[in-house]
Amino acid sequence: MSKSYLKEFEELCSKLDIEVRYERTQARGGLCKINGKNVIIVDKKASDFYKQSILVKALKSFKLDDIHIKPKVREILEDAV
Repeated sequence: MSKSYLKEFEELCSKLDIEVRYERTQARGGLCKINGKNVIIVDKKASDFYKQSILVKALKSFKLDDIHIKPKVREILEDAV
């Protein structure tokens, strides 16, 4: 992955009503529920590519078939392990 699509993944999270929090943390980050709301917590000091990988991993657990997603962004999601 040569280009960061971080902004596109943040926008996709917003469409799905998933809050993305960039915080100082020792944890790897990931998806959790806080007061019934989906939240992705990401280390704010991580690289854009690491931040993107955390968002991609979390987004893969949601149904995305009925949401318009840019082709390259969908390709990244589908190729992610």
